[in-house]
Amino acid sequence: MLHYSEFIHHEDEAARIQLEAIPGFASAVKAFLKIGFEQQMHGIFMSEKIRLSPSQLPELYHLLPPVCSLLGIQEPEFYLEMNPQPNAYTFGDSRLFLCITSGLVEYLDTEELRSVIAHECGHIACRHVLYHTMAQYLLIGSEFLGIARHLIQPIQWGLLYWNRRSELSADRAAALVAGGSKEIIETQIRFAGGPKSITDKINVEEFAAQSKSYEQLKENKWDKFLQGISELGKSHPASAIRVNEILQWTEQPHFKTLVAALHDPKQQRAVCPACKKEMEKEWKFCKYCGTNLIESL
Repeated sequence: MLHYSEFIHHEDEAARIQLEAIPGFASAVKAFLKIGFEQQMHGIFMSEKIRLSPSQLPELYHLLPPVCSLLGIQEPEFYLEMNPQPNAYTFGDSRLFLCITSGLVEYLDTEELRSVIAHECGHIACRHVLYHTMAQYLLIGSEFLGIARHLIQPIQWGLLYWNRRSELSADRAAALVAGGSKEIIETQIRFAGGPKSITDKINVEEFAAQSKSYEQLKENKWDKFLQGISELGKSHPASAIRVNEILQWTEQPHFKTLVAALHDPKQQRAVCPACKKEMEKEWKFCKYCGTNLIESL
């Protein structure tokens, strides 16, 4: 099992630190946990969606457990939602839900669908889900808050910026599970251009080159500003950004090392949860920072 610190995107981590430095953020998180949204959503999921299991649409359910095992996370409750829009999302904190839409199942082949599930499980592994849930409610709530909307907008924008960065970490988790970037890129092609019936013969190399050209476009300060404005209210980065980021990362030797460690238990390394340095699995205390490793399990 890999620790998420080994693959998290540096901008994801930096944005989270900045987010937690926003005045009132910590108290907002605590208040959010006390309101009961999680219990409410559990009822909605149970009443309006289909919970997948070994005996309920097993061909879909069985895509989940191997991914959870590889990433070292507990299985979330897994649901299918009738929605023609291809989408997947995680929700919750003490109780985690993973939901895929009927549109997603129709849109993608099995390997692409597995990649999306691994992406969502990557959010769980990286501990993104609570803040994602808060971002969703702030987006919904701001539409009804009137003047109070201006009071929460700094937090909202901070959450959205971090949300976009967190997607890059989750893409990395999906690439680690798949052992490469192929499925992640093909999935982004579907989202950018349409279902496989239309985009099956897309020139992947040319689409990747298009993604790199987009990054070059932002070398001009004015163009970078304009593209930044266009991203401001979005929860996800554009397909071109995601493809370029995952291509760069999977070409690094570090990626191959992590893939080998993830898929070969004999090569897996233990990492201190506090200082993130490699350690021996037999240690009771971290020799670098002194963390009690037994209590942190």
